Amino acid sequence: MAISLEEWSDWNPMSQDFNNEYINDQWQNMIEEEPAPVRAQSFSFKDTIEARKKARSEKQQKYPYLVVKKISEFVTENMLTCFFGRDLIQDMEYRPMSRIFFVYFKNIGSFEAAQTKVELNPSLITCQRGRHRPPPEKNDNIPAAAADPGPNPSITERTEVNLSLRMICTSTGCQKHPIFIQPPLLTKADYAAKESLLAINDPDRRYLNVKYEFAWERHGIYVLKEERVQMNCTVHYLSGRSRTIPLFADEESTKAEDNNTLSHLIEKMGLRQCVACHNWTDVSCKDCSMPFCNEECFDDVNKAHKESCGTGKELDLGDSVGSRRKFPKPQMPPSGSKVKITAFQQTNVCYVRSTEYHDEVAYIRVLTEIIMEGKEAARLENLPKSGEMVLVKFETEITRAMVLYVDNLNDIYVVCIDFGNVEVVKLEDLYQCSPYLAGLPCYTIAVQLRGVPKAFLSPNIREAIYELSGTMVYKLKYSKQEYDSVKNIQVAVLTEVYKNGSLNRLLKTIMSPTVPPLSDPGFKEDYLPHISLPTGKNIELVVMDNTLLKFGLIYCTLKDLSYEVTKIQRDMQAYGEKPSTCSFYAPPKDELCVAKYEGKWCRGLSMELVGDGYPSILFLDYGNIVPIHVSDIRPYPPQFRFPVLTTELDLIGSPENPTDEQVRRLEQYLVVGSTVSCSEIVWCQESNNYSVRFDELQNIFNLK
Repeated sequence: MAISLEEWSDWNPMSQDFNNEYINDQWQNMIEEEPAPVRAQSFSFKDTIEARKKARSEKQQKYPYLVVKKISEFVTENMLTCFFGRDLIQDMEYRPMSRIFFVYFKNIGSFEAAQTKVELNPSLITCQRGRHRPPPEKNDNIPAAAADPGPNPSITERTEVNLSLRMICTSTGCQKHPIFIQPPLLTKADYAAKESLLAINDPDRRYLNVKYEFAWERHGIYVLKEERVQMNCTVHYLSGRSRTIPLFADEESTKAEDNNTLSHLIEKMGLRQCVACHNWTDVSCKDCSMPFCNEECFDDVNKAHKESCGTGKELDLGDSVGSRRKFPKPQMPPSGSKVKITAFQQTNVCYVRSTEYHDEVAYIRVLTEIIMEGKEAARLENLPKSGEMVLVKFETEITRAMVLYVDNLNDIYVVCIDFGNVEVVKLEDLYQCSPYLAGLPCYTIAVQLRGVPKAFLSPNIREAIYELSGTMVYKLKYSKQEYDSVKNIQVAVLTEVYKNGSLNRLLKTIMSPTVPPLSDPGFKEDYLPHISLPTGKNIELVVMDNTLLKFGLIYCTLKDLSYEVTKIQRDMQAYGEKPSTCSFYAPPKDELCVAKYEGKWCRGLSMELVGDGYPSILFLDYGNIVPIHVSDIRPYPPQFRFPVLTTELDLIGSPENPTDEQVRRLEQYLVVGSTVSCSEIVWCQESNNYSVRFDELQNIFNLK
């Protein structure tokens, strides 16, 4: 029997069961007795949908999660479980209509590990960070379905700090970290003063903005290993340049070897003294081998030379012919010429000299004159003035220097003008400089490296500049339009001649901090060298933090090192504020990090993880322990290998449980940022711990 199309369209085999009230009642009872899990199924029942929404909202409030798109058939629940790891996942939910997975993680640490895997495999899956959903506000007049949950806050939303679960005692109060700005060595007023020697010896004001950037070496903090370059010589690194020091037992043999070394150098270069001006030269007459410098010197002795040339007699001119010395005028080497670096003054400022033959010979002439006459120079008896020319003796080396700043007998800042480095010397190392030596030309020229920032001289940068100065030959390139008339310095690019490598690019790469991958293990505290305070009596200290005085602890450093702590923060700010792929970071316990405190990025050490999003961070350069939110923490870059300059000290005689009044009076005496004189600093070798004693604190501890 034929059946028409209209009759077939009216037939529905499920209509009878759908309209059967008995079957519907049984299904409804089954749902009420055994609620269906919130999985990928979708039901038309209103109460089931509401239950699924409620369960999802509760999980999103409790667990961090990722929203993963099903971009292909290979993205399945099993695949995501294997990709993230079963130990990290708390639960997973799939929505077929939207084709997305909700992957819930047990805690923020698990979420961070999963996020790292996604960043390492960006083409494998596509996902977005989930957001916590706050519970809807209770309002009896508004139905639950119509209640607006409001905007979704970030997963890193700041909540209250949980202090009850912490085993590490945090610092009280929110004191700002002290800032120490070192006064400049020279100011414009020093040049404008009446009868100022600075205006005479430095008319271009080249050393107006100069700074001493090598304070660590002075305190023995950073010492490079001595490298043997010969059988009897070592290379010493000091204040931006290297010096070759012969190894001898006594002073007489040292002087003798110094003369032999100089004579050997002159003989090796084939130099002889000009008969007219007594300068070193390699030019001579082909017939009689009479040495002379140039046409001017030859014209001075031409008449006497004709009489003696070819006769075998030595030319005797007496004192009536020629001047004592003649030197070419110093000038900026032309662009494209070859130069050598004599010293680094800052990360972006170095001093160079031309390697052109006549310029190099003239440079050696000046150094030779200083060495020869400096041996007979008289020692300075009184403190010199700013701008005064002096001679400085470093073991076997004698060099000219100009005094920049005089603090006391042991703190005299000078600049070695024939090299460019700034030194801190004592009065006993200074000698009188004759007008003749002071008037000799200076052939070193300061250049600013284009594109290289002014950064802190970290250990890795110091090692690089010591290896680069004095040995390699560079090609100097610059444009006269880039001359800085304010600082009187030329902006230039230095390119290594043989390997064609840019010095500017190399230094910029070395000093630019990079965010380490989260998959790599972090740096421990032993990655940084620790510089402790000197032991002894009557030592001046700078208080860096006093928030743990109730436990008998104080954090201090030396005055000179406090300036270095502030300089370190300059590089920290640039690293912390730059865009980073790691928007929040929870460092594991005992690992270094860069954390933000009171608007400033500082070095920190993770002391404790509680789980509330606020790890306890010890700020190494100051000493306070503060809970810091994970959004204000960054991974520690390997370039920041700065020594720890602040030392933890136990207060000798401090009571075990001081009263609030005693703590208050202690804080008034040991104010953060103040300079105090301690009675004694003691180091216990067994516990590797430092203690400090203040006799003035007895009145505070004995308070009744």
